[in-house]
Amino acid sequence: MYFDLTREQAWDVVRHIEARAPYRLCLLAELMRDTHGPLDQMDASLDSLVPMWEWFTAIAVAGYPDVPGDVPSTYEPLIVAHAAPGTADLQRRAALLREGLMHYVELVLRRIDPESRWDLWLQKGRVRMDQHQEPVIRLSNGTPIHAIYLVTGMARNAVKDAGSSARDRRALREELASSLPSSWRRDQDRQPSVLVPYLSYAGQTPPAIVTSSPLAVLFDAPTPAPAEPSDDVGVELLLAVGPAAGLDDPRHFAPLPVDTVAAVLAGLDLTHEDGRPVRARELVEDGTQLFAADGTAMIETIATGGALRALSVEPAGGGTAASWARIEDGLRRLAASLGGHLASDSEGWPEP
Repeated sequence: MYFDLTREQAWDVVRHIEARAPYRLCLLAELMRDTHGPLDQMDASLDSLVPMWEWFTAIAVAGYPDVPGDVPSTYEPLIVAHAAPGTADLQRRAALLREGLMHYVELVLRRIDPESRWDLWLQKGRVRMDQHQEPVIRLSNGTPIHAIYLVTGMARNAVKDAGSSARDRRALREELASSLPSSWRRDQDRQPSVLVPYLSYAGQTPPAIVTSSPLAVLFDAPTPAPAEPSDDVGVELLLAVGPAAGLDDPRHFAPLPVDTVAAVLAGLDLTHEDGRPVRARELVEDGTQLFAADGTAMIETIATGGALRALSVEPAGGGTAASWARIEDGLRRLAASLGGHLASDSEGWPEP
């Protein structure tokens, strides 16, 4: 599903998720209060996920009673388009409460890692899975937490199978903790409930960014294809210095000067997905991805042994032939200045 969005549309989903958070947390807090749930224990600690999950699974198995059916979730367009007869109301209520739980998981992660943020998960290489461009919570160490997949998958498993491990009261806590560094799983002091303050949002009218699902674009009438199809823009390229043996083992490629490379990439307006400029030290991290703002190209670092060995360049599905040519020319000049090459697989790798 996320695979079918443009990059800008995928970021619209992220902005929608960020904006809906207080309203979903309010709904979660109201339902927990009204069902005499463990509202006072919701202090955003890892351990609070134990009573949270125990309460949530009981609600889910019972068919999500008392969850509003008239509040559209992010997935309303999909429910309208694909829900089997007689199931739409249940799907709406399930999606809405899962979104509340998802944002509580976000609060738990932010207590552990205040610098965590919503981001997009991008599939490396040309083969794209359905999760490509899925919104994730990115920890400050770069680890993506697939909160949508985590909550949705576990909730469905808990409902479908009474014997599933997903019904274990500690299941959500342990699953989330397994994605965190061991030093981040330390005991946390008890604090006041973080959900109670969100009750103040009760009765407030959410803004349009919350009430209108960004996924509706997937079901809009198709628009005419652009005059210049994006599939024709660019080819896969590799920038490196050294013999063809480096294609199998990048250690055969000479280290690239990261300060020089970073300056060229910045001059070509290639940045991190969130617009941050690249720093030279980030180029020695294998798999660092940089993007052209107009979606022309993605560049990924190939690093080993603490050194940048090559840059993989590939079309990102947008932009124009002119913008691709500007990036390719700039990288070709960089390669020439270093005594290396910028070549495609179809051309073969020139030997020095």
